[in-house]
Amino acid sequence: MPEKLRIQITRERFRIVNREITEGSEPRARFYIMVSVSTLIASFGLVANSTAVVIGAMLVAPLMTPIFGIALALVRGDAFLLGRAMRAEIAGVVLAVAMGFVLGILHPAMEATPEMLSRIHPNLFDLIVALLAGFAGVYAMVDEHISPALPGVAIATAIVPPLANTGLCISMGAYAGAMGSFLLFFANFLSILIVASATFVACGMVRDIGGLTKKNLIRRFGLATIGFIIVAGFLSHSLFQMVQRQNLEQSIRTVLTDELANYPATGMDELIHNIYEDKLFVMAAVHSPTVISPIQVKRIQETMTEKLKRPTELIVRTTKTNDVSAMGSTSQVVARNLNGFFLSSNVNPNVQKIKTAEQIIREYLTSQMGLHLHDIEMLHFEKAPFILATVGGIRKLSPEEIQNIETMIRDRVGDTSVRFVVRFVPMVFYNRNGAIRYEWANLKIFTPEQESVLNEIRSAIKNEFSKSSDFFLTNLNSTIIENTYYFFPEVAGMRLFSQNDLQLLKQKLSETFNTPMEIYVWSKPGVVVTQHGYKSYDDHAGEMLRLQKDTFSNEIENLLNAAP
Repeated sequence: MPEKLRIQITRERFRIVNREITEGSEPRARFYIMVSVSTLIASFGLVANSTAVVIGAMLVAPLMTPIFGIALALVRGDAFLLGRAMRAEIAGVVLAVAMGFVLGILHPAMEATPEMLSRIHPNLFDLIVALLAGFAGVYAMVDEHISPALPGVAIATAIVPPLANTGLCISMGAYAGAMGSFLLFFANFLSILIVASATFVACGMVRDIGGLTKKNLIRRFGLATIGFIIVAGFLSHSLFQMVQRQNLEQSIRTVLTDELANYPATGMDELIHNIYEDKLFVMAAVHSPTVISPIQVKRIQETMTEKLKRPTELIVRTTKTNDVSAMGSTSQVVARNLNGFFLSSNVNPNVQKIKTAEQIIREYLTSQMGLHLHDIEMLHFEKAPFILATVGGIRKLSPEEIQNIETMIRDRVGDTSVRFVVRFVPMVFYNRNGAIRYEWANLKIFTPEQESVLNEIRSAIKNEFSKSSDFFLTNLNSTIIENTYYFFPEVAGMRLFSQNDLQLLKQKLSETFNTPMEIYVWSKPGVVVTQHGYKSYDDHAGEMLRLQKDTFSNEIENLLNAAP
């Protein structure tokens, strides 16, 4: 070997290194104890998904030294050291796999963890890391100035964790995973063996440099080199497949991100994909203020099929969330970037329109009584965007109010084609007297005297309608405004409650109560006709409930439980 490629090592240092490797390659009790302990530590770390515990196992694992022993024995032609180091390494490997298997069998609830899954698919990068770490390890051993770096090398090469993972996988019946884990160990073993041998040669640790002819090199390292080439080829193919999977996943993620950008405050949390019978199956977990509908999923699926140029089936798992700012919900929250910021100024135009419309609607409803915005979304019909707002409250928005809001939205977003539609969800409040009409929702506290007068007049009104055969009292609201008592009975009947009927009712009440009062009657034509006469709907409903009391409650409960 040319002198310029050789690394100088003193004779004293050679004796120390040779002694350390020889002693560390002896298959004695302490060696097996340390293998067992390190494997158990690694197994517990893998099962508990603890990287720190796995690192601790790497620090105490003794399996790297016999690999150095095999390399040194091949370089120097030392059959005795070769046999001893091979026995130690093989026995250590078998013991490590067995310990992992036993722990997996004894564990009460074994489940695959990310630490375990990360070791079942080795690739070319693992081989490269093993080559570099093997060189660092053997060089740290021959150079006394950098020997303290050896623990770091032990962490990088990771000999014991793949073996422990192999045993755990076998105990779970995951034989493909066990083969992948063992392949990771075998790749590390061959890499360290070859690079350590080359480093020993470069350091001049061969007995006779001239004796290392091409024939000797082939005889000593041919099998290891062939194995290394085969493993490198296999891992290169694995790396190629991994790159393909990552490229496909990135393409899927790009399409989904672009499509989900059309929905306010919606983002992707997790993506899983697989190819089965030439069809791509994708499961995307997303967060959104509303559940992604089947129609929307179908539209995204068709886009993915077109852009990825392969049949695709998409499943979306939606987690309902809502990002709320002082102005309402916001669409700008994204994953935190490398600068640590979490708001995006690059918002999809449609999402920006929805956000602007929401601010306008909230600003308007803030000045109105009894109205609340539930949610807002954008629909497209005949290429025209529709802003659909779900509004709940005690009154409906008038057509004039809807038109004014639509005009404000168009002006603010700069698009005259935008239409504004309201889905109204009525809110009705009830107290002991029945439904409270919003214009009668006076919640002030009356004096005991006023409360007494109100109750007496209410009872009198109920009594008058109970004597009538033409009208049924269905609801009664009342309040007091500036010492005047106001009443609002709601009645149903075969005819309208006329002004003459109202005057007659007020006259009868005035004869009994010397109190200023006003009465308004909401007359609703409509009664339930039976063979025994006429009834109000409420009376008829109560009678039907009594007839079905044994089964009706169970039926209603089943319906309510089945409702979304």
